[in-house]
Amino acid sequence: MLLWEELTVDDLVTTIIKITTNPQYMENMKSLSRILRDQLTTPKERAVYWTEYVIRHKGAPQLKCPAADLSWVEFLMLDVLLVVLHITIYIFRAISANIFDHQKIKSKEE
Repeated sequence: MLLWEELTVDDLVTTIIKITTNPQYMENMKSLSRILRDQLTTPKERAVYWTEYVIRHKGAPQLKCPAADLSWVEFLMLDVLLVVLHITIYIFRAISANIFDHQKIKSKEE
């Protein structure tokens, strides 16, 4: 495995030669190629089908992502983040107030 931080020209050349001359790599690539090509329809037929589908359904609004209609505040969930942030700050303040009050009571007792 080549690591980018430790990559040298010699390592790269050696790896390329190894990949191009090793028959195991060629067999794996042929196997992957057969798997990828084993499809019911060709890409051209699929493109034609989906183009006709969109035409038949007048733009196919049911395929449109609902996130496209959200405002950026809703899309980034800033309202939820703000609520979680407020709750976290409230809990932190409650805990720190409890700790500091407890320390004040101890110092008064001494």
